[in-house]
Amino acid sequence: MKLLLDEMISPRVARELREDEHDVQAIKKDRPDLASRQDREIVRSMALERRAIVTNNIADFQAIHDRLLATGEEHHGMIFTFDATMPRTKAEIPRWVQALAALLATHASEDALRNRAIHLP
Repeated sequence: MKLLLDEMISPRVARELREDEHDVQAIKKDRPDLASRQDREIVRSMALERRAIVTNNIADFQAIHDRLLATGEEHHGMIFTFDATMPRTKAEIPRWVQALAALLATHASEDALRNRAIHLP
């Protein structure tokens, strides 16, 4: 499975996951072309790249997920995080890396999260 980290997530998480051979990109550092795009456009682009999105923006992305499924469109997966359980601080980066590495290990298939939205504990 390939991941895209939404712009609120540290690009250091992506860099550390890449060191372990995971295909992870961060909007902030690796994909500035996506920074000014609407969330729905990002979802469609990532579907073409077969890349799941990791985001803290649950309200907007859950609505996109629901609309896409209702209209028969597809996406390649959404992974939601919460500040209460996954704070977005420098001190928590190792925790992010560990949690996403575990997720990638248990969802190795490229289509593992196609049309699914899950919550990262």
